[in-house]
Amino acid sequence: MKTRRMIVMLAGSAILFGGVFGFVAFRNSMIKQFFASQPRPVVAVTTARAGLEEWTLVIPAVGTLQAVNGVEVAGSAAGLIKDIAFQSGQEVRRGQTLVRLDTDVEMSELRSAEAELTLARTSLGRSAALQRSNTVSVSALERAEAEHKVRQARVAALNAQIGKKTVTAPFDGVVGLRRVDLGQYLQPGQTVVTLQDLSMMLCDFSVSQKDLPALAVGQKVRMNADPWPGESFDGTIVAIEPQVDSKTGMVTVQASFPNPDRRLRPGMFARVEIERPAVGKVVAVPASAVTYNLHGDSVFVVRESDGAKSVERVVVKLGERRDGQVVIQDGIRAGDQVVTSGQVKLENGSLVRLAEDDPLKLPGQTAAR
Repeated sequence: MKTRRMIVMLAGSAILFGGVFGFVAFRNSMIKQFFASQPRPVVAVTTARAGLEEWTLVIPAVGTLQAVNGVEVAGSAAGLIKDIAFQSGQEVRRGQTLVRLDTDVEMSELRSAEAELTLARTSLGRSAALQRSNTVSVSALERAEAEHKVRQARVAALNAQIGKKTVTAPFDGVVGLRRVDLGQYLQPGQTVVTLQDLSMMLCDFSVSQKDLPALAVGQKVRMNADPWPGESFDGTIVAIEPQVDSKTGMVTVQASFPNPDRRLRPGMFARVEIERPAVGKVVAVPASAVTYNLHGDSVFVVRESDGAKSVERVVVKLGERRDGQVVIQDGIRAGDQVVTSGQVKLENGSLVRLAEDDPLKLPGQTAAR
C-alpha cells in the first residue's frame, strides 16, 4: 500500500516538474522567435571620407619654457633692510634700486677715511714741493705717495662696500613676489625677489639623434601651450647641443619665441613641432572617428551590400595629429567612409543610416564629406 502511494507521488511530481520545465522551454523558444523576427536596429551616424592629403612632416618634441633672462635677485652683503623700493609684480629697469640696507656705520667710516685721504693728499703735495728744493729725501716723498695711495684704496673699498648695501635690478623685467620685509636682517646670498625678462622665451627640448640631419640653427618651429589650446606660437632654433647623450641617444635643442604680449610664462609645458623640408602624402581622417581602447585603436568603416549599409570595425595604426585630423598609417585606404559620431551604439556588423540621408536629422548634424 505504501509502495503504491509512493509511486503515485513520484509520478505526480515528475508530471508537475516536467510541465514547469516544458513551459519555461516553450516560453524561451517563443521569446527567441519573437526577437529573431524583429528587424535589426539601424543606428543613425555621421561619416566622413578618409582623404589623401599633403602633410608637412614634423618632428614632435616636448619641453619647458624659460625666460631669456631670469634670476633670483639676492644681496651680496649682510645688513638690516632700511628701504624696499619695489612692489610685487612691478616692472623694473636695469640698475633700478630694489632694496637698501642700513649703511650708517659704513658712512661714518667713509667720512673718516676721506678726511685721512685729504690729509695724505696735503702731505704728499708738501713733500713734493720740499723734495724739489732738496729739503726732504726721495724716500720721504715715496712714503707720502704710498700713504696717499693707501688712503685712496681705503675710500674706494668703503664706497664699494656701501654700494653692495644697495640691491639693484640686473636687467629689465618683471619682479615676482618679494621675499623680504622691512627691518629684516638680510644675509649674503639670501633671495630678495625673482626677476624675469618676459620679452623673449626660450624652450629646451630633446629630439632623437636620427633627426639631427633635419635640424639647423635658424630653422622655424611651432609651439603650443596648454593655457591657449588650438593656438600656435612661431619661433626659431637658436642653438643645438653639440654632444649627444650617450645613454638616451637624444640631443638637446633650444628655440626662442618672441613674447610681446607676455602670455607665455617661465615653467609652462610646451609641445614643439619642427617642420621637415619634405612633404608627404598621407591618409587622414577626423580625430573624432577614432575609438581608443586597450586592445588597439579602431575606426568603423561603412560597407554597403544589397542596398543596406553596415559597419566594420577596423583596427588602425595612428600617426601624427594636427588641426583635428589624425594620420592613419595602416588599416584603411583613402576614400573609405568612416563613422565620425554615434560609435557608442555600434558593434561590428551593425546596420547604420547616414545622418545626411535622414530627412529628420537635426540642423548641424551633417558631417564633412
